[in-house]
Amino acid sequence: MDKRDVDSLIVATPSLEKFRVDLEKMVPGAYCLHGSFGIGKLMGYDADKSRLMVEFGSAEPRPMDPVFCIRKLEILQNDDMLVRFHEDPEGIRQKMKKSSIALLIEYLEKMPHRRASLGDIERTFGEIVEEKNFKRWWNVTRKLIAKEPRLSLEEKNVTHLKLCDQPVSEEEQLLQQFESGRDVQKKISIAEKFLSLLKSNPALANFGTKIVEDLAGMCSTKTKKITAAERFESCVIRDEMAKLVGMNIDAMSPKLETLVMECPNLAKVCDNLRPNYYTAFLELVTRVFPDEWEKLCFGILKNCNDRLTNDCIVYLRDNGCEDAVRTTFAKWLREKSLRMSLLQWIVKNRHAKKFEAIFSQELMSHELLRAIFWAIDNEALLWTGKSKKIPLVELLCNDRTLIRDLLASAADDVAADLAQTLLVNQGIDNLSKKSLLARFIAEFPGIQELVLVSSNAKLPQEISLKVSMVSLEAKRREYDVLIREKIPSNKKAIETAREHGDLSENSEYKMARQDQETLLARKVQLEEELRMAQVVDFGSVDTSMVSIGSVVKLRQVESGESIEYTILGAWDSDPAKNMISYRANMAQMLLGKKENDIVETVSDDNRERWKIESICAYGG
Repeated sequence: MDKRDVDSLIVATPSLEKFRVDLEKMVPGAYCLHGSFGIGKLMGYDADKSRLMVEFGSAEPRPMDPVFCIRKLEILQNDDMLVRFHEDPEGIRQKMKKSSIALLIEYLEKMPHRRASLGDIERTFGEIVEEKNFKRWWNVTRKLIAKEPRLSLEEKNVTHLKLCDQPVSEEEQLLQQFESGRDVQKKISIAEKFLSLLKSNPALANFGTKIVEDLAGMCSTKTKKITAAERFESCVIRDEMAKLVGMNIDAMSPKLETLVMECPNLAKVCDNLRPNYYTAFLELVTRVFPDEWEKLCFGILKNCNDRLTNDCIVYLRDNGCEDAVRTTFAKWLREKSLRMSLLQWIVKNRHAKKFEAIFSQELMSHELLRAIFWAIDNEALLWTGKSKKIPLVELLCNDRTLIRDLLASAADDVAADLAQTLLVNQGIDNLSKKSLLARFIAEFPGIQELVLVSSNAKLPQEISLKVSMVSLEAKRREYDVLIREKIPSNKKAIETAREHGDLSENSEYKMARQDQETLLARKVQLEEELRMAQVVDFGSVDTSMVSIGSVVKLRQVESGESIEYTILGAWDSDPAKNMISYRANMAQMLLGKKENDIVETVSDDNRERWKIESICAYGG
């Protein structure tokens, strides 16, 4: 639009006068930015229709209402980085390739107050590096920014990048980020970086003193927004940095020893630490509890995550507890309390020479394989209805000799039982089951018939169950309650009972595990029944002969006594109403018979003859 077009538009709509400056920027050739369409170029103005023609990308120019454009379009300056990129994309990309930092500085020099939010940077440089690659580019560039004295990252509510009037050192940047940061984890990470700088440059002591004082405040037990694990990490950095800057650690509170002594759950705190703090925590536990540290470390090991499992075992081994680790593993196997993370560690490290003394003959037996199957099945139960890969399954499949080694001294019946356990496992897919079963068969050819089950081959058994819709829905409800309520509740009961101490004398734990076996068996049974279920409409049966859904009136030939049976689905029995399942003995004798046929029954050596007087359809 030129000045006359703007004047005409304002005459028609006087309220636009306050937007005159914005309208006068909308000239042909100007670049603009739309939140959804991205960068565009004004191609002209249709005065007759009062429409701006704007071209976005390679699409045809689209007509747009100038009033709409005031609200939705940002007119870009000619020296804006996006404009420069669209005028000379190859030139800007070459500059980016040569130095991302130099291009960022060029960009910031044109920004108000020489600073830009991370959103502004992503909007602009997302076009240059492509939005899908922006996150990776920014992670790399951010490390370069930390080393550039002219650039400073300000991390408050919104992250900003600022071009400083005077060069800012890396330590000054870190201090600014630390002081302005609100997230505890970020502040701890920044303090770690500064500690690394301080170790190589003692001249930074003044900066270190400020961070130590701030960390001391973070560590305070009065602070509620910091977890026990974060408090420990902060105290470790605080003390190490305080030593380097010559501050008196003894005068600081809280002390690391106090944090550990007052900790109600050492295992939980240690599990929530970042990996580089595991050993420091275990060493502190040993120092604070010289008579109990071994027992406490085993308590941490029993319920910890994958990475901590390895560090904890290494710590115990290196501190003279190798024999204790071996006997404890065997004990936990007998008690059926080996957790998923520990089983994964055993499978991964069973051939490692540095740990060979830990793997006793009792541990490396068929009972370990049973524990692995149990853990996988239990994990799958927790994730019913969700897709989740179980790492232990992958380890089991990839270790080609594990099954052979664990079954080396097992009897045929033990192998067959374990193979059957494998086949009903909910956490192992069918393809993996077949592969694993082949390894069983290689060692125990006598169990080969189980292959038929794993491949869903037809066996001489009933392949479907005739059921009513009402009974099917009742079964589904029972299954849903089992999965969503009873099994998770039982798992919590096991966890609670496990915390009560020695499992060999723990009656609550034993009862909970027995309940678990019952629940899991019921789960398998229900799944098989639901798989076989076939709904039948009992109201439309053939009444010319007895079938499922028939109401049959019988009269005893000798006494004249009469009785009526309703033959329904597999789960519809109600003896009080003389409703029987078609699978019941009486129903099996009646099915297929017609009116006036004689049926002979035998009960306790007493033979009776019954005449079928009538057959009609069940009416519900």
